[in-house]
Amino acid sequence: MPNYTLLDHVRCFECGEPVPFLSLEDHMTRSHGYVICPQCGQLFNPYRLEEHNARYHNRPEKHMAGGMKRCAVCGEHSREVEKHILEKHGKSICPECRLLIEAHEAYSHLKESHAYVPCKVCEQPVKPDYLKDHMRAHDMSMCAVCSGFVLAHEMERHLFEIHGKKICPKCDDLIEIENFGEHVKTRHFYIECEVCGALESPVMMDLHLREAHGFQPCPRCGVLVDGKKMEKHLKNSH
Repeated sequence: MPNYTLLDHVRCFECGEPVPFLSLEDHMTRSHGYVICPQCGQLFNPYRLEEHNARYHNRPEKHMAGGMKRCAVCGEHSREVEKHILEKHGKSICPECRLLIEAHEAYSHLKESHAYVPCKVCEQPVKPDYLKDHMRAHDMSMCAVCSGFVLAHEMERHLFEIHGKKICPKCDDLIEIENFGEHVKTRHFYIECEVCGALESPVMMDLHLREAHGFQPCPRCGVLVDGKKMEKHLKNSH
């Protein structure tokens, strides 16, 4: 014998709420948009009506010409059935489980039942797996350090000011600012400009010093020297 009675509560298999057994059918139809099959009296998702009828009652739904679809609430046919359901019945269809949800409860349903999260820009509920793709529409990228979303053109500044890191232009590694110069020197054989800190290869550094800072080769030893300090260099070194 079962150890419960028809007056006991059971847990709704959609929301987990304890519901009196005798009220479960009413709860499922009102709260989760389930419908009762007129043939067998069973509860099921309204958008599985065609499959249910074909499998158990051998009565497949007839498709209407011109792309018409049947409303699971009132039975009317419409070319834009989701718009019809929203405007006429105040309900929306969950994109995940296809249940009929009260329109004002659609977001809470997606959040609680399917772990959707809100976009901080447009407030649209988004499936976590697609959040990075969604944020690209707002020209935002995910920070590799804090997983927050930052405008793409501000990412470099965000990493520098908030996390004290820079992206290496050679290997794309995130490097602590205080270790950045050493990383580039040891990993990529770049050297740091003594004037502005720009990183150049040893081959290109002479050109950089000449063009960017006006350095000139010493006529005696050929070493590049700041033009303003050439006289001092000649005096002290030669």
